[in-house]
Amino acid sequence: MNVIIELLIATVLAAAGQVSWKLGMRGVGAIESYDIPTLFRMFTNWQVDLGLALYAISTVFWLSALSKKDLSYAYPFIAGTYIFVLVLSYLFLGENFGIYRVIGAGVVLAGLFIIIRGG
Repeated sequence: MNVIIELLIATVLAAAGQVSWKLGMRGVGAIESYDIPTLFRMFTNWQVDLGLALYAISTVFWLSALSKKDLSYAYPFIAGTYIFVLVLSYLFLGENFGIYRVIGAGVVLAGLFIIIRGG
């Protein structure tokens, strides 16, 4: 599989995992302590568990990409996760974003294109 495709899949799955965690934590509520009942409540929430599974699958694609490319090439794709989180947060969490987040996402995207073009 093409390494850029693997990196994109890894970042989309990681972003989806973050959104799933946020949805799950809405159900769990604010964490005031790290005692056993609180941890149990967190890790028995299906959306938190789904987020963990998405991260695990993301890691498989990430490791495959790392087997083919330098870390210094692959790692900036982590910044691309921010763009996917921005979009998914808008779609699934109802979060809004202003012009500064759009500009920031554009700068991140421009940086990724430069890295991709530079090989």
